[in-house]
Amino acid sequence: MATTRIQFPHEARFITWFPDFLRKELAPYPGRGAIIARTVISATLTAILVVTFRIPGGAIGALCAFLLSREDLVSTARSALNLVFAFAIGGLFIPIGARFFASMPFTHFLWEAASLFSFFFLLRTLTNFAVATGLCLLGTNILSIWYLPGPAQRNVELTLWQLASVLVGVVVTLAVETVFHAIDRRDELIEGVDVRLRQIEDLMRSYAAGQPISQENAQMLTQYAVVGVGMLRRLIARTADDSAHRARVSALVSITGRSIDFAAALAATAPACDVMQRPRVAALAERLAELRTALRTNGQMTGWEPLSDEEGRAAPLLSGLEATLALAPSVFANKSSIDPRLQILDAPQERGRIFVADAFTNPEHLRFVLGGTLAAMLCYILYVGLAWPGISTAVTTCVLTALSNVGASRQKQVLRLAGAVLGGFVFGLGSQIFVLPYLDSVTGFALLFATVTGIAAWISTSSSRLSYAGLQVAVAFYLINLSEFTIQTSLTTARDRAIGVVLGTSMMWLVFERFYPRPAADEMVHIFIRNLRLFAELLEYSPTEDDTTAIIKVRRQRDQIYRYFGDATAQADAVPFETGPARAGHMAARDRIRRWQTALRTFYLLHAPLLQFRLFATASQRASLFAKIDNNFREECSRAFRQVAECLESQLEKRAYVDVVPCGLRSLLSASLPDETANFSEREIALLRILRTMASMIDRMQQEVASEALYATE
Repeated sequence: MATTRIQFPHEARFITWFPDFLRKELAPYPGRGAIIARTVISATLTAILVVTFRIPGGAIGALCAFLLSREDLVSTARSALNLVFAFAIGGLFIPIGARFFASMPFTHFLWEAASLFSFFFLLRTLTNFAVATGLCLLGTNILSIWYLPGPAQRNVELTLWQLASVLVGVVVTLAVETVFHAIDRRDELIEGVDVRLRQIEDLMRSYAAGQPISQENAQMLTQYAVVGVGMLRRLIARTADDSAHRARVSALVSITGRSIDFAAALAATAPACDVMQRPRVAALAERLAELRTALRTNGQMTGWEPLSDEEGRAAPLLSGLEATLALAPSVFANKSSIDPRLQILDAPQERGRIFVADAFTNPEHLRFVLGGTLAAMLCYILYVGLAWPGISTAVTTCVLTALSNVGASRQKQVLRLAGAVLGGFVFGLGSQIFVLPYLDSVTGFALLFATVTGIAAWISTSSSRLSYAGLQVAVAFYLINLSEFTIQTSLTTARDRAIGVVLGTSMMWLVFERFYPRPAADEMVHIFIRNLRLFAELLEYSPTEDDTTAIIKVRRQRDQIYRYFGDATAQADAVPFETGPARAGHMAARDRIRRWQTALRTFYLLHAPLLQFRLFATASQRASLFAKIDNNFREECSRAFRQVAECLESQLEKRAYVDVVPCGLRSLLSASLPDETANFSEREIALLRILRTMASMIDRMQQEVASEALYATE
């Protein structure tokens, strides 16, 4: 362990890394089987009902098994009701619009374009994910029914059948989830964090006892390092808890994810621990046990100081692990230290809000909407111009492609086309040629459907770097084999739908990746830099309690920072899919950005009680000396963030390198404190401890940025 250096993950070239990546992504892990079983049962039961009761358009109904959230029963029920509500709106919107505009070719074209523009806008800006998804999926699927409209009665009938298939899917999925939640009441989010921390604790105990690492422990650490914490983040994003709680859990998940990376690297490179280091790892194992207990009981834990840089040089991986886990106690800080009035800063989304706050001001929304509309309209023009309505599945595929916020460039291209080919041509056409002609019962069809759904669900429960391909597999297969309730005797329909799926994915790739290319690594660094500057601006801002407008601005800044965390993570997940000579440097930058973002997430969490104290504390509650210390700290911290941002930006744009001069926040903070702290209130003393923790994090980040070039591979 003494000579171990930090290894960057996936240093191998793409062609050698990708097969190993797939093997590790698709390996089983605790909890995966239960999620897959629920998805397969829900989708298969829906398919059986669709075929039994001869319901056309059953593909979207079966997809409900993939779309409904599952973090808890209440959220699942709410998501189901929202889906039904969205489908009802879509079922009314399309026939009414078609009645006025679909009878003439020119107005039909304009109506189609306006409808698609509306769908992509809603998909991007609606606060309710389930409503946006359901409305857009149903709307685009029904649009194909009104292609060169025939008898209105028949079109309305098919539209209503679409609604019926969705209702069946929602009811079945909700029923299955109710049964599973009655059997197993575990919190998937807490369980996911706890099982990862347990693997790290087992590793530390093996080191402390001088025993070899068990093969199972090493395999699980590697598996969790590959899978990451993307699924846990999706659970956080859909939770109904208040935003302050989401921030705490998000910070803990980020800390856990980085700790797993360090632990997996340790297990792979250090099979044994030096005798001199054993007391250190034994103490860390006890801290992990305490952390897991606090997690399960929602209790408190005391903080601990990581080793100094001099002590940590002998074992950099262990030092990195310890420094990362040292941030965890901050997440379990006494909740009473946060004033209830902080809700004005971190208020949950208003229940009456329909659109996101920047729906009509953020130019990125417009770019996304115009790009999605262009891709879908190109598909529409092709299938209408060629008089080939069978490939109208391309438009629905465009919407499904837009559902994911996975990174950029090569990742999207690989996942879209691989999922479409696997689900459409391999499973879809393959079943039409080799399997379905020999089936004569619903039972045989259900077994085939469950098998393919299981494969799609297995892929969709991988990390965010691969999970999107699972949805694409399911979409392609369902559109071919479940859009009608009869088994097709001709391959023409299956061929057309498969081509439509590939056409839709290709058009989205063409519009978003060729017309507006953005390498994932560059975008990741851009987002991180924007977040640093937003942090600096937030620290410089000092609104008063009675300035409601300013407080709302602060809240929006904090919301934007939180969203940037997710955006940077999505881009970081896409970097391994990039190829070329710059890949090794991009992977090194990815590792550093992920490491620094973990510290920023914790800083974001710790900043909240300081901000609310500055806003809401009365004159009798705050000492002038504390206010001076706080102001000086914010000024220096803001300068540090801007300096780091400028340094990273100079490297990104390949211009003159801007050096970072560490300001030593911890030392400055200690120098500004008097020897006697009796003049501070108990609340201020607690906040001073928070300031010290924040100062240590920023000092460490500055030192790393100053000593490591962003793209350096050594």
